[in-house]
Amino acid sequence: MTSPVEQGRQRGLKEKPGIIHVFNEIERAASFFNLSVDDYLKVDESNLKHVPERYIEECKGIAKGAGISEDQALGINFGKGPYSFFREGCTAFSVPGLHSADGAPLLMKNRDLGYRRIHPQVLAYSRLDGYNEFLGVTTAGNAYWYQGMNEMGLVAFNTATLCGKYEEGMTINILIRRLLEECDTVDEALQFIESNKVSACSNLFLGDRDGNVIAELKNGFPVHVKTVEKPDARANHYVYHDNPPLTEKETILHRQYTLTRYERAKEMLKTVDKVSVDDLIRFSGDHDHGPGSLSVCRHNSYIGTELEKLMSSSTISSQIFKIGDTVETWVALGRPCQTEFVHHRWGDEIIDELASAELWLRNLSQ
Repeated sequence: MTSPVEQGRQRGLKEKPGIIHVFNEIERAASFFNLSVDDYLKVDESNLKHVPERYIEECKGIAKGAGISEDQALGINFGKGPYSFFREGCTAFSVPGLHSADGAPLLMKNRDLGYRRIHPQVLAYSRLDGYNEFLGVTTAGNAYWYQGMNEMGLVAFNTATLCGKYEEGMTINILIRRLLEECDTVDEALQFIESNKVSACSNLFLGDRDGNVIAELKNGFPVHVKTVEKPDARANHYVYHDNPPLTEKETILHRQYTLTRYERAKEMLKTVDKVSVDDLIRFSGDHDHGPGSLSVCRHNSYIGTELEKLMSSSTISSQIFKIGDTVETWVALGRPCQTEFVHHRWGDEIIDELASAELWLRNLSQ
């Protein structure tokens, strides 16, 4: 266990190849959008209102380890630029223990983001004093996670949705990290959400040794919680909450993309009696209706304007979680159709090429 600054320093040293790559891409992006790098990395202090101080301290440690300024580290985490490149993506699966090949609950997330070059993926632990240890895939130099599992066997990750205006509160990336650090079970995670202001529009996948749920988070509405009793999947739409009306071209295309991936995911789940890790690996690289925005394994769409191509969501990593007697994960840092999944058991040290983003950077040219 360690302090936030020291954890950040160690991560900064290890993840430096990925962090330097991020800054090179930021320079390119700023030029493309006619912005200065300083404008791109500028942090709106109001954005930090719901960010725990320990994450700010970890950013300072990342800066020290990577040899960048504290303002730069805060900028790549909480600046205006990075958020402008996020696009709705991700396809995820949830398999309760009764329906898995060896009786252990399974969950899987394909992580999709726009402008994939700016998100070098790493596998990293968090081991802060006084909090649960957890392990997940994140972007090099980031002090937040969109997915992970903790030492108690709790898994948490999301798939983003469209839902209109965001209200003040904790963002989904901060929420997921806090759930992993501060909660031991699915029930505790749901209680945490009910007790805090959350600014999120997502399908939140949660799992522990006792079962899996999918919680639909939508600003201004009560959380809808579905217990997963048979294998299920989600993309980037609500099943129980109302989705935005189909009045704009972007929303219409988004709904088409997400519903096609959702139906394909459900279709694949029906092809097996008991779902195994190998099945999920196969599902993660599926190219039915693609490869492209309509397929589970998404590749950048080479249609439309240069900006649309740049912003188009692409699958940049995939992670599978198994919650058995030993907590295990399988990770593919890169497009899962072209990247070998690496098996990792809880407590094992992370191999350098996964921890540094070097494997992901090698896969970038694919």
